[in-house]
Amino acid sequence: MPELYDPTIQRPEEQNQARMLARVLFSETKDVEDAKNIASVIVNRTKRPERFGATIQDVVYAPKQFSGVYGNEWNKALNQKFTDKEAEIYKQLLQVAYQAVTGKLEDKTGGADHYFNPKIVKPKWSAKMTKTTENKNHSYYKE
Repeated sequence: MPELYDPTIQRPEEQNQARMLARVLFSETKDVEDAKNIASVIVNRTKRPERFGATIQDVVYAPKQFSGVYGNEWNKALNQKFTDKEAEIYKQLLQVAYQAVTGKLEDKTGGADHYFNPKIVKPKWSAKMTKTTENKNHSYYKE
C-alpha cells in the first residue's frame, strides 16, 4: 500500500508533525471525535514547554505518556500497514492532525493537558486536577 498523503499539507515541518500526531492518534483511538480531543491535549501540552516539551515530537516521545507509542497500532501507522478500513480511518486522523498542527482544530477539551480511559485505569494524578470533559472513551483533565 502506498504511503497516505494529504496534499493540503504544504510545509515539510507541518507534514512531519501531522504524520507523527496521526500515528499517536491511530495508536490511541479509532474514533475521530475522540482523536480531536487527544490532538488538543497534545497541542495544549506544547503550550507549556517547560512542563511537557515544546514540540509535538517532544510531547509524544516523553516517557510513559502515551501507551500506544511503539505499540502494534503505532507500528501499523509508522509502516503504513493498514487494512482498507484502517487506511480510511488513518486518512481521517491525518486530517485531524493537520488541523491541530496548523491551529485550525477547535479545542473542545477546555484546555485539557491530560486524559485517560476510565474503563482501564484511574490514575492518582486525576484527583489533583480539574476534569474538563469526557466522552465514551476518555476523561480529560487540566493541571
